[in-house]
Formats: sequence, structure tokens, C-alpha cells
Amino acid sequence: MSKIGKALQGALMSGAVAAALTAASAVTATASAQTISCGEREAILETLKERYHEGRTAFGITADGRLLEVFSGPSGSWTLLMTRPGGQSCLMSSGEGWRHIIEEKPEDPVA
Repeated sequence: MSKIGKALQGALMSGAVAAALTAASAVTATASAQTISCGEREAILETLKERYHEGRTAFGITADGRLLEVFSGPSGSWTLLMTRPGGQSCLMSSGEGWRHIIEEKPEDPVA
């Protein structure tokens, strides 16, 4: 079972989460063939924190208003989470070997 599946399974085991999760909301991702699982954001965050020791390390807003977040842990594990404006969160992908780097940003041409 993939880390995404395990995270959702862990979230499902907590009683309050089971009621919050939408029914069978899974689609197949492109090349990776991972299952995208959706559910209540707070339950997913709790699972990422408690089970995988992952915290938010990067985020941004997509053109259509979705919140895209990267969570990573000290072991190099990582999870990509997308949250819709209505509040539903979906685990998009996960993996190993995450490295946080800071590269120089190009100068702002307006400044």
C-alpha cells in the first residue's frame, strides 16, 4: 500500500474522520499510478504529523485558487497536498528523498 493509502487509512481509523471523508473519492494519477485520496484537511494533517512526522515546508496558490502544499519529514519523506476552496483536501503524491534548497531568485524586473 502506498504512503498516501496508509495516511488515508490512518485518518479513517480516527472516528471523527470517517464521517468527514467523502465516499470513494479516488482517481488514478498519471504516470505514477498512485491513488489520489481526498478527505477532511485537519485529519490528513494530523496523520502526516503523527504517523510520518511531516510538517509543511512549502505552499502556494494555484491559478484556480487551490492551496498546494508540500509536507516533508526529517527522513526525507514528502507529501503533496491540494486543498480546494471549499475545504476538501486531496493527497496528490508522496515519496522519499525530499531536499529543501534555497536558490538565488532572479532580480525583480519591476524594481
